[in-house]
This record gives sequence, structure tokens and C-alpha cells, in this order.
Amino acid sequence: MSAIGRRYLLLALAALVSPLSAGFLLLGISAFGNIGEGIWALRVSALVGYPAMFVLGLPAHLFLKRIGWTNIWGYLIAGLLVGAVAYIVMFSSVIVNNFHLAADSERSLAPSAAILLLMAFFGGLSSAVFWAIARPDRP
Repeated sequence: MSAIGRRYLLLALAALVSPLSAGFLLLGISAFGNIGEGIWALRVSALVGYPAMFVLGLPAHLFLKRIGWTNIWGYLIAGLLVGAVAYIVMFSSVIVNNFHLAADSERSLAPSAAILLLMAFFGGLSSAVFWAIARPDRP
């Protein structure tokens, strides 16, 4: 197989596997408890991960390659941002409806902030898996 063909094969494999990395992590954790919840998490990670990968992640990959940021740190930062943007898109109505300047015990953004951090972490995890498979830093 030619070097170019191998690069495209690794890129396709990375695009197929990395969006499921958060789901596989949660599936592994759920093996100590209720495996059904882990399977549910794997399905949700596919439902969220694949659109995020194709709409935000692959364009970010092309942008990072173009500007020469092909190390793991550039991909981790991009993954964190992609996870945060995916959260904002999915939960924008929650943010808008619960944002108040006055203290209100009924409307708090603390649970939303926790979900934002979790989705950013999962975005970073997915980008690290993508980078480890595709290895854009290698010629």
C-alpha cells in the first residue's frame, strides 16, 4: 500500500473510532455496575460524536494541518473547543432559560457547567484518540 493510501486509511479509521472513545470509556466503567447504562452511553456517544466529528472535528483537523499545529497539544485544545461548542449547540435553550444575574435557587447553571466540562473532556479524549490513530505529525 502506498504512503498516501495508508494516510487516508488511518484518517478514515480515526474518524470512525475516535467519536466512540467516550462511550467506550463509560462502557468500561459501567462494567463494574450496570452494563446496560454503558451500552446506552455508547449509543449516545455515537449520536453526539459522529455529527461533532464531521461538522467540527474534521474541519478543525484540516485547519490544524494547514497551520502546522500537528502535535498532540493543538489537537487537545481543538477537541476541548469542539466538545464545548457541541455542548452549546445541544443545550443552548437550557443556558438561555436559566441565566439570571440575581441569585435564584430554582435556576442554577451549576449542573450545566458540569455537563459542559464533561463534554469538553470527552471532546479532548476523542481528539487525542484521533491524533493517536491518524498521527498527523508524521509525514
